[in-house]
Amino acid sequence: GWGGWWFWDPSENASFMPWLAGTALIHSLAATEKRSAYKAWTVLLAIMTFALTLLGTFLIRSGTLTSVHAFASDPVRGQFILALLAITIGGSLILYAVQASKVNSQNNYGLFSKEIALLFNNVLLAVCTFVVLIGTLHPLIIDAFTDNKSSVGPPYFNLMFSIFFVPILLLMPIGQQINWKQQEMLPLLKKYWLLLLLSFAVMFALTWLFADSIKPMAVFGAALGLWVMAGCFRYIQLQTSKAKSFTIGLSKISRSYWGMITAHIGVAVTVIGAVLTSYYSIEKDLRIAETETVQVQDFSIYFKRFENLQGPNYIASQAHFVVNEGGNMIAQLRPEKRKYNASQMVMTEAAIDPGFVRDLYIAMGEPLDDGAWAIRLYYKPFVRWIWLGAILMALGGLLAVSDKRYREKLRNKISHKKKLKQQELV
Repeated sequence: GWGGWWFWDPSENASFMPWLAGTALIHSLAATEKRSAYKAWTVLLAIMTFALTLLGTFLIRSGTLTSVHAFASDPVRGQFILALLAITIGGSLILYAVQASKVNSQNNYGLFSKEIALLFNNVLLAVCTFVVLIGTLHPLIIDAFTDNKSSVGPPYFNLMFSIFFVPILLLMPIGQQINWKQQEMLPLLKKYWLLLLLSFAVMFALTWLFADSIKPMAVFGAALGLWVMAGCFRYIQLQTSKAKSFTIGLSKISRSYWGMITAHIGVAVTVIGAVLTSYYSIEKDLRIAETETVQVQDFSIYFKRFENLQGPNYIASQAHFVVNEGGNMIAQLRPEKRKYNASQMVMTEAAIDPGFVRDLYIAMGEPLDDGAWAIRLYYKPFVRWIWLGAILMALGGLLAVSDKRYREKLRNKISHKKKLKQQELV
């Protein structure tokens, strides 16, 4: 509820790394299931995803990391988790090293094929995971082996992660349309190059019309998100073009493919939200007294009144602000400073005016001279798209899992086992 997200915080990275590795695993499993390819690599990804999950638990629960989101500082618990990590992951990797050579995968595919596209996807996601891992553990390594202290902040993560994630976004629409085994690339590229140019042109036009300034990196990042979204709709159009009607074509798309489309749209929505929020957010510290009005870009903020309130277990100092934009009232916000009776702790309660394309926040600071207050205004465009995209990604996973072909495979497997047992009894 504070107008953004804690990104590149070490404790958040601890959750982000297994998500990246798990995403690579899902895509690798598609090649393993469909074409019996990358079997050993898929097993290794499964081990590494679980390893990163345990590593994240160790980092957060042991107190090794310094973060406002670390749950505990318990060295004994940390030692237990570290021992569990060493036993389970060490044992898994030893078994993998011994048995991996016995796992045979099919390699009958060309250079331009879905198998290669999924391999490229896996490599990029693995490198992204490694980049985040190095940035997260670097301060711990420096502290353990030297007397120096170091910190790795957003500049490193933003640059290094973007270098490897941008190609994923660029190739995602093409990768989901490419065929197994072999694909002629020129006919496929002809179907998409105009869509890529159109995505950049549309985003530039929207930025020019609605934003105060044009920021090239914001346009580039948001255009990539729009390109991924447009590629998903283009995929639907191509999949239904050979059917007798559009509705019949839609009905022939399986749930697993709907899951893929929904998840990819979710990635696009999150990318657009993250990029636009990062580049076009406004954060202003203001001094304002009762009955005064301050102007922040297009917003006019009027301090209507101030009052003290008695809560169930706290005393609150509440301010009433009226926010106008273009001469029209868009919100009435009532932020508070609360002092709790039991602990005498003072907490700040931000007032939020949510919206689909922007969120507006006001938080109270400290009282100043002459009855004035220090307040902070947050304007966060498209911040809710980050969470909307996450919901769509999760929904895509649920759609894929619910595909009937997986249930049919399970039923066939159970039936086969029953037949084998009956034969053994006979």
